[in-house]
Amino acid sequence: MKRTGSHGRNPFDSNRHDFKRSKSRPESSVSSSSTAAGVQTFDVECFIQNRKTSQGGAGLRKVTLDMPVEVGCLSRNADKSWTVDSREHFAAFSLPKLPVDLNSGFREFDQTYVDIGPESLELLLKSVKSLRDGDKYKPQIVTWRGALRKIMTTPYLQRETYRLGVWKKNNVVYIQTRQDPDKEEFHDMKERFKRFMYYGYKFEEVCTRQREEVEKQPDPNCCFNATFKSKLGNMRILYGGEVDCYDPENREYIELKVQRLLENDRHIYNFERFKLLKHYCQSFLALTTSVVVGFRDDHGMLRKIQKFQTLKIPGMIKGRKDKLWCAKTCLAFLEEVLAWLLENVPEQADDDDILEYHFNGSEITLKKSKPMSYEKISEYLYWP
Repeated sequence: MKRTGSHGRNPFDSNRHDFKRSKSRPESSVSSSSTAAGVQTFDVECFIQNRKTSQGGAGLRKVTLDMPVEVGCLSRNADKSWTVDSREHFAAFSLPKLPVDLNSGFREFDQTYVDIGPESLELLLKSVKSLRDGDKYKPQIVTWRGALRKIMTTPYLQRETYRLGVWKKNNVVYIQTRQDPDKEEFHDMKERFKRFMYYGYKFEEVCTRQREEVEKQPDPNCCFNATFKSKLGNMRILYGGEVDCYDPENREYIELKVQRLLENDRHIYNFERFKLLKHYCQSFLALTTSVVVGFRDDHGMLRKIQKFQTLKIPGMIKGRKDKLWCAKTCLAFLEEVLAWLLENVPEQADDDDILEYHFNGSEITLKKSKPMSYEKISEYLYWP
């Protein structure tokens, strides 16, 4: 099912001037190199410095992201199985009556929750079979929205390292999110961190379920994923991601987030500097026109709900004296990195021919890696 926003209008029109760019792509000014061991590197700091020196000058490139078009969907069920072309777990948003105890159901959740881990791109490819079987469209990049979000926010979140699996098949680059090897297993976490995780699931539950169901334990396995195609600069990209719910009045997508109450200037700074950056990039990529944030107290009681219009978030940040981040830089960095991958990832010789993309805080490295179990894709699902 294709989706173009409510009443056919383009929800990105009001912000499109921010991402305008020339048709031709000039040579990259970013430092990249290759070592004797075959390790490719991308200098993130060099990119940032080049952007800073070009600010306000004719040398600053601006990038266009075409409005994403939904081209497929699938739902994950309680038993963790997936159903293609299903919107079963796609719920309407309903404003809950405050206050709400987000702790309700936690004990049962703590005893039964099992980490799911990264989902294979095979699922995404199954959701677009009709698109793949046709002759009119072939992407250059196939990935999850989460991977794109990580890349987009890299210039401003250099303390957050991450890894991706990357390979090229029939001139299409596939980018798979990878499990952080240092990530703590759920049952090894301290209880307070388990609760923080649970609050997110519970907030989704109270915003999308009937009132009589709110006291039940939310099922984190059930979710709805949409698959989108878009064009970033001259690159055709295909990606999928979870969508929390929709506005029943106009069917537009809504992202749900939970946040501790903002009680001082430092709280506000951190929220705008880090959280809104992630919320914006994640929502902007997936036709999500608004982010609904539930603010809780230290006891897990939901006290306040605030709605942020996705396309207005960069303006909020731009209005600050201390410029925290720039949406144009995020998009330009994403384009630069994806173009670098297209150029440097070789055609896959066999299923074990996988590279690991690793951001270590200052640079991105690309080197040979052992494939993860979730990086195996059935041959018939690849784009020809």
